[in-house]
Amino acid sequence: MAKIDEVIEKIFDNIGDLYTLNIKTVMGKMESDANGDIHIKSNQEVKGMTSSINLLDGDINTEMSEEFYQKYPELVQFHQSREAKGSEIIENNILTLKTIVETLFKFKEKNS
Repeated sequence: MAKIDEVIEKIFDNIGDLYTLNIKTVMGKMESDANGDIHIKSNQEVKGMTSSINLLDGDINTEMSEEFYQKYPELVQFHQSREAKGSEIIENNILTLKTIVETLFKFKEKNS
């Protein structure tokens, strides 16, 4: 049962991540690691934009380079569409996590 307690504790320790969504749209040379996961190569210039959405206070912070904004308007629009869905994504994540926590507590009670 200790594992269930660890999961529940980890969820509560990271509760701040539930209401903040980070969206990144970046361009750069890619590489895959030993696990087959693809990442942007390190030590290079990366072009793009990033946004942070805080659901509690409604703040949206977006950063981008002027070059990215001018050269890639279709990617800027794509990123903006992801921002528009940000609150929905966070709300779905919270509902999913709520279900997981409730299930873990019920399982823990049943097996105590």
